[in-house]
Parts: sequence; structure tokens; C-alpha cells
Amino acid sequence: MPAIVFSCAVVAALALPPRSGAGVVPAETVIRLTVQPMPAPKPALRYLLLPELKEMSPGNPIPNYLKCFLDQDFSADQEVLGRAALRQADRAARLDRPDWQIQLKLKADGINLLLPDVQKIRALSAGLQARFREEISQQRFDDALVTAKTLFAISRHMSEHPTVIGDLVGIAIAFMTIAPLDDMLEQPGCPNLYWALTNLPHPLVPLDKGLEGERVMILAELRSLDDTDPMSPDQISELIAHVDQLRAFDPATRGRKTRAWLAERTKDEGRVRAARARLVEVGFAEERLLRFPPEQMILLDEKREYEVRRDDEIKHLKLAIWEIEAVTTRPRPARDPALFDFLIPTLIKVRRAQARLEQRLALLRHVEALRLYAADHDGKLPDRLADVGVPLPPDPITGKPFPYRVDGATAHLRGSPPPGEEKIPAFNVRYEVTIRKDPGR
Repeated sequence: MPAIVFSCAVVAALALPPRSGAGVVPAETVIRLTVQPMPAPKPALRYLLLPELKEMSPGNPIPNYLKCFLDQDFSADQEVLGRAALRQADRAARLDRPDWQIQLKLKADGINLLLPDVQKIRALSAGLQARFREEISQQRFDDALVTAKTLFAISRHMSEHPTVIGDLVGIAIAFMTIAPLDDMLEQPGCPNLYWALTNLPHPLVPLDKGLEGERVMILAELRSLDDTDPMSPDQISELIAHVDQLRAFDPATRGRKTRAWLAERTKDEGRVRAARARLVEVGFAEERLLRFPPEQMILLDEKREYEVRRDDEIKHLKLAIWEIEAVTTRPRPARDPALFDFLIPTLIKVRRAQARLEQRLALLRHVEALRLYAADHDGKLPDRLADVGVPLPPDPITGKPFPYRVDGATAHLRGSPPPGEEKIPAFNVRYEVTIRKDPGR
């Protein structure tokens, strides 16, 4: 499956609510937990959610994950991994030098890069999630936390994949881990994970490597556009045919012919002069550009414009999500359509997926803070979050405290959605936390 198609599929999957059922989808995702008061463990970091240095060994985890699929028997409808394969995944997750070894293929294949390894990792994570649920149901908390460490480590290793797709799959795997964690917190005797959640890196799945790969991937598609020597008519025709193939991926540009678009611009001498002036401004030697055919000059200028617009999309993604929303919702000057606009990814969706993951982890940290408070206050809930006695993170989507209220024996914690996502259940998550009075039941 080409990278660009798989990316769309993963974004769509991440938009689904974490606990969806058949029938009408509700306007919000409500997670109801009945939990036992529980103080912090001693020592406080007895339980963690990522492998510690003392567990690590030298080596590359990526090929070792794929070894899990060797000599496995698969059912007709789904991949089923045995216990030995999952133990191999545990060992792989505790290797310290993740390297996907695909940089050269990324540069060569561009958006046609195939990602069978990534899809295998998702299948492996599904097997680990099933084991995680089994361990939780049997109240084997130490074993369950080994599996949680493995899954979160895989999420982190996916962020080393030089594609945004790798980041998205890492985020999806982290959500696969959170769903059983919700169930684990309801089990009698479940240890308090406030400090374990606090000690996770933030963000859990960085986007840095994937965004760098995004820049490489698209430029690989335009590598035949020469910026040093004049191109022949045959070379330009070959490039135009390739651009038409790329445009076929996007329904908005499918069927449009680049040759006609280019001919309209090259016959306008004013457009050609303006394109040459912009290229000189970014460092091209004018005497060299004067030797280029007009088609080559227009295409180079469009590549330059693509890079400008691409970086306009990427440059904000290191900001907090509420800062991004404030900047990107401001009115922008109108711009004429550019040839390569269809190659500019809508990365704000990826950043929102990352923020949604961070929001869920922050909400879980709040749940554990409530269990800490209840353990010290005879099973009671705090009237205000300011009373819990431990630091609490703000909502990563708003930068403000999470809305909180107590209704009888139940606390309500709500995550706020980004602007425009108010009707999407996955972005409207509410925890209802009830303190169990009888810890034995």
C-alpha cells in the first residue's frame, strides 16, 4: 500500500472513539470507572510504564519485532501470535537503538514507499493488547505492567520511523494500551499509577522524525527536476507525466493535465519573468536561469512555492495545540492555487491526534490523583482539583485546567475538543470516576 494512502487510513482510524459500539455514535465518549482508593507505591517509582535502563540491552528492536512473525501459524481471518512470539516482542522492546533502515528507500521511492513492516507492528500490538487484557482480568498486575511497558515502548519506537505514518501508528498503539489501562484501574488492588504516568515523556510519541521524513518523501518525487542544467524536451515531458501520475492520487486534481497548465503560464512572458525573479531571490544565478527553457523555470518556481507552503504548514507543529489553533484560524491573505498544493499534507490532523493522546494520558493522571486523595481522606473525592495535593497537568488541547465537578459519589472530568471538533466523540472524552466503598468488591 503506498504511503500516502496508508496515512489517510490511519488518520481515519484515529478519529474513531476509543470505546465505540454498534448503532448511533454518541456526541461524547464517556468512560465510567469505579475505582478503589490507593496510595502511591513505595518506593514511588516501583511501577513505571516504559522499560528502565536496567532492563535494556544493546541492539536494534525493529528487526527483532519482525522475528515475532517467523514460524507462526495464522488463522484464516486474523493473525494470531503465540506466547513465544509475544515474549520475543518483550525482549525487542528492551533494545536501545531503534533504526528502521529505510532512509535510502524513502529518498528513492517517495510517496510510493511500501510499509509492510509498519502493518506487521500493528498486528503485533494487537496480540500484546489481548495478552494485556488477559493479565488484567486475572489481576496479574506485575505481568500486566510488563506488557504495558512493551506496548508504550513500541509506540516510542514508531516515532523513530521517518514518516508521519509511523507517528500515527505509534499514536494508535498508545491508544491500544490506554484502553486496557482504563480497565486495570477498576480492578481491586490495582496499584496507583500517578507517578508512573507523570514519568512518561511528553509527548509520548514525538513527531520530529516523521516531519523530517515528510520533507524528504515529497522532494524525492521531484528529483528529476534539474536545477543545475537545462532540461531537454524529453526530460520535461517525462517529468510532466510523473506529475500527472502524482495528481491522480488526489480526487481534487485527478484528470487535470499538467501540460495544459504549464503551457498557459509559459506563453505569458510576465509570468516567466516573475518566476525567474523569485528564483534569483532565493539564490539561483540569473545567468544560469536564462539558459533554462520556460517550462523548467516555471516548474522550479512551483517547487519553490511548494516548499514555502509546506513549511508554512509544518512550522507551527512544535507549538502547543491551542497556540496552533489561535495562529491558523486567523484570516490569511488569499493565494493563487499552486501546482503542487495537492502534495502539502494536512498535518494539523496529525498534531491533533498527538494532542488527543496527551489529553487521555493527562486525564488518567487525574484519575490516579483522585485515588491518591481518596486514600488519604476516607474514600472521599476532593471538591476541587486544587485540593488533591499533587501537581496536575493542564488539558493539552486548551492549556487550561480540565473541567471538574463532583456529583454525589462521582467525579466528572472532561477533555475539551479543538475548535471545529465539538461534535466528534473521540475529541469529547469524559471520565466519570466513582470511588468504590468496599475495596473487596
